[in-house]
Amino acid sequence: MKKLSIAPIKRKSENTISLINIVFLMLIFFLIAGQLAPPLDKTVDLIDSKDADPLPPPNALVAREDGSLHFRGSPTTIEAFLQEAASLEAVEEDVQSEQAGFPVRLIADRDLAATALIGLVGELQAAGAGKVTVVTMRTQ
Repeated sequence: MKKLSIAPIKRKSENTISLINIVFLMLIFFLIAGQLAPPLDKTVDLIDSKDADPLPPPNALVAREDGSLHFRGSPTTIEAFLQEAASLEAVEEDVQSEQAGFPVRLIADRDLAATALIGLVGELQAAGAGKVTVVTMRTQ
């Protein structure tokens, strides 16, 4: 039996170093040439609001611990709140479609029962409110 010598197949080496170099050069170019935002005026010192007291959002419905609802400091009902808030939204011209309703911010007392809060959100949505956002306070 005769053995044939087979030459090993030479594979072309993939030269990815040149591709990496091009991408790296493009990255450096865009870092130097491009600017994401204009720099702030160096003569302006920004206000520090770390120690500022938080303010409640405007036009928010407040639910107290006993379940009573208040809007702008006076007691209210869901229907009266939605009617007054809808008129305020119309004045601000941020009204969405009538089917979707308008967004409602709800500030709930910490001691309000979770079941009462969920029921209140359901009543708001059933009465025609759109997205209901429960406002919370961030702790550090």
